[in-house]
Amino acid sequence: MEVLANLLNWKAIIEILILWFVIYRIFLFLKGTKAVYLLRGIVILVVSFFIFQRLGFHVLSWLLTKFFAFFLLLVVIIFQPELREGLIRLGKRHFFPLELGKEEIEKAIKEIVTAVGNMAKRKIGALIAIKREIGLKNIVETGVILNAQISSELLENIFYPLAPLHDGGVVVDGNLIVSAACLFPISDNPNLEKTLGMRHRAAVGLSEHSDAVVVVVSEESGAMSLAINGQLTRNLSGEELFTILKGQLRKEK
Repeated sequence: MEVLANLLNWKAIIEILILWFVIYRIFLFLKGTKAVYLLRGIVILVVSFFIFQRLGFHVLSWLLTKFFAFFLLLVVIIFQPELREGLIRLGKRHFFPLELGKEEIEKAIKEIVTAVGNMAKRKIGALIAIKREIGLKNIVETGVILNAQISSELLENIFYPLAPLHDGGVVVDGNLIVSAACLFPISDNPNLEKTLGMRHRAAVGLSEHSDAVVVVVSEESGAMSLAINGQLTRNLSGEELFTILKGQLRKEK
């Protein structure tokens, strides 16, 4: 009996670890997305349900039980794209992914800032999206797949006005230039300045639909800008751009 009890204890520990890992991965997937607010709402409803049951509020408990059935179906419909993307990522990625170290991330940022600074001096337009947690598979597939090691020279060559891939945007993932000549969604935010061109609106649009950090160089003025979470910061210096990117992309270990 003692051996059986010990075995059951080990099973319970394993189940707890599995549940903890699954919940942790779900939080990582939802981090930085609008769906995280949905998760907070679900937690509030679940806590309310147990409180109502504990206090004997049978009508409210019954209403929440009926609402949950409808709510779960609604969630599947509304967040179908996110669920599909999550399943794709689950099938393609490792369970314990190897993340880039601080030095590698900083090196990639330096290559981007160097390229952007050089293009800004020559007033060469550029649009560079840097992936964070949310996958950009749909965006990547609109362009030409490269999967090339990032370098300032390669970025400058891509956006050279006579180069075949200079139109559209580049997607960077870690230390790789994943795709070039990509189509980014255009923001329809009415609060954006009317003078903004399509390149800046595309940068804001992608940052609204994902947690990507998007760097823009204006071909009219050579000004460097950065779009994060639908907000555009304009007229950045090279030092300012480097500092912001390092803060946004480098994960503390």
